[in-house]
Amino acid sequence: MSICIALLISFAATVTSYYVPGTYPEEFLEGEQLQANVNSLKSFDTELPFEYYTMPFCKPPGGVERIANTANPGTILEGLRIENSPYNFSMKVKQTGLLACKPDGYYPELKPDEVENLKHKIDNHYRISLLLDNLPVTVYDLLDENQEFVRPGFELGFKGEDGKYYIYNHLVFNILVTLTHGEYKAARTKYDKGGLEALETRRSLSSFKSLRHVFESEKLEGALGSKPRHLAQESQEAPASNPPENPNYYMVVGFEVSPCSIRREAGKAVEDVVCGMDDASPVEAQEIEVGAKIVYTYDVYWQDSNIKWASRWDAYLRMPGGKVHWFSIMNSVIVVLIMATIVALILIRTVRRDLAKYEQLVVDTNSLDMKDEAGWKLVSGDAFRAPANSRALAVQVGSGVQIILTTTVTLLLATMGFLSPASRGALLTTTIILYVWLAVLAGFTAVYVWGLLERTYNGWPIVCATVAVYFPGIVMAIFTLLNLIIYHTGTSGAVPIGMYFSIVLVWFVVSIPLTFIGGYIALRLPIKDHPVKTNQIPRHVPPPPLAANPTLLFFSAGVLPFGTIFIELYFAMTSIWLGYFYYLFGFVFLIGLLAVIINAEISVLCTYVQLCAEDYNWWWSSFRRGGSVAIYIALYALGFLMSSMSVLNGFIPVFIYLSYMAIIILGAYFAMGTVGFVSSYLFVFYIFKAVKSD
Repeated sequence: MSICIALLISFAATVTSYYVPGTYPEEFLEGEQLQANVNSLKSFDTELPFEYYTMPFCKPPGGVERIANTANPGTILEGLRIENSPYNFSMKVKQTGLLACKPDGYYPELKPDEVENLKHKIDNHYRISLLLDNLPVTVYDLLDENQEFVRPGFELGFKGEDGKYYIYNHLVFNILVTLTHGEYKAARTKYDKGGLEALETRRSLSSFKSLRHVFESEKLEGALGSKPRHLAQESQEAPASNPPENPNYYMVVGFEVSPCSIRREAGKAVEDVVCGMDDASPVEAQEIEVGAKIVYTYDVYWQDSNIKWASRWDAYLRMPGGKVHWFSIMNSVIVVLIMATIVALILIRTVRRDLAKYEQLVVDTNSLDMKDEAGWKLVSGDAFRAPANSRALAVQVGSGVQIILTTTVTLLLATMGFLSPASRGALLTTTIILYVWLAVLAGFTAVYVWGLLERTYNGWPIVCATVAVYFPGIVMAIFTLLNLIIYHTGTSGAVPIGMYFSIVLVWFVVSIPLTFIGGYIALRLPIKDHPVKTNQIPRHVPPPPLAANPTLLFFSAGVLPFGTIFIELYFAMTSIWLGYFYYLFGFVFLIGLLAVIINAEISVLCTYVQLCAEDYNWWWSSFRRGGSVAIYIALYALGFLMSSMSVLNGFIPVFIYLSYMAIIILGAYFAMGTVGFVSSYLFVFYIFKAVKSD
């Protein structure tokens, strides 16, 4: 699938309706067939996903098929490959001893390479992920509200105390369902037959409200739950051949599994055995050995539940420490208020006092104290002198604006519920689309800042070309190197060559031209006049006092912004690297907004201190101080690697972690540096505009 087509379709979808694909409820009649899908195997010890059927598992009788509507740039880049499976269910029909391998009933004799592959995956704690009605399977009890979190999937086997390896070849499924009356299916049928256009509007709004209920649910209290149930209440018998006039429909609201290992003889009848993952199995486990014929079986139980369809993701989206989230926000709000008070005192009292004193000295021509006056007033003739490497500064500010707006819009869409966790890869796909389209603002900002610094737009094509390849080029270089390193491993995380060149094509055909369009638009704007004239001869910069030491200001500026995001950063990192669902984007957006405000306030304060020390080289300093929070994020990332990610096995997983974190840290540096630069520029502009001099 061409990423260009995906970009155009996704963009068109966002502007034509509010309906979110893949979120409409599915209803099933009693006895109706359901098929589970399989996702890529993932391990948090290696961060290298593998396609499910690269393992010696049973395949569907009709062959393996990719689920087409799950393929998008996001899923491909994340290494997710969703395919059909041999696990089939009949709604509300209890079934035991079903064979997954048909027609033989077992997987053929294991070869030596298959045995080694299974042992390697078990050693690295790879997890199997099944999906039913787009809901991930879990070994946790979804009805236990005391659970702190729910992790999807289950491990494919275990290593016994005897040093031998065993595979979970028997799965006991417990499917939670809720009773409905077919209203959604009737509405869809009516619409498919050409119903009123208003029906689609009502359906879209209803689905949207359901989504918001799912994503805004934040039941976070409770401790870690108990082991999963492997047996649920028995379901009804199979329905009669003649369905009633008003049949019962059911919707899937939970998908649980209890895997266990049972040694069975190939070709013999399947015995009904009760076992659980955490129970002492009364039967012999299935060892992984060369020549073994593994019989894959499964049981299916159904349980009625009061969970509503709109709330079925609530259990999956639980995150530990709900009170900690609110504590983090309250702490950030207090810090913002304190800093706002300090900055207000500087602006209202100190700056006004400085201005009044300066005006008095100017009026009093006989004063001999003018020579003793020091501070930011004396650098008015140099405050707007163009900095060294002004093109690089303009490019980095343009890149920062693009990153800030991309992040802001993505978080807003996620907060409003448009990016469903059921739509896998949607978050990453949206981010890529927005970043490409917002290249026009990167070009516009870079050229405008370039004109502001140099007082001319001459050379703007070079500025546009630089900003178009600067940050995207760094990301593509890291991405290319990473892809080359992991390609030989056979992981699904390696991006296919077609997708890789599609990304490059979009970069050159869409992103770069948009950057030049933005730069051309900036040419139409007049260059803003500075409030004071710049002297021809630069003023000497005296040695700074300790309080205005550039190194001290640099490291001090990032402390409070990092303290604002510290707690939320932990939850985000845990979600990204340890496999927990995280969908509290409202928290992320609010914390990010507070961090931006604090960053702006700190930047203004540090710039004022720098100018008071008669150092007018504030352009680059304000940008670097604003981006200094990235230094603390980098240190935190290293600490997280050594503590929470200590299970990473080998060079490649560590390199993957460091590569992606490097991109995130660099993006944070450009984004927060831009905040520091813009806030400092506005501050300097308006204080010197207030200076009344001849």
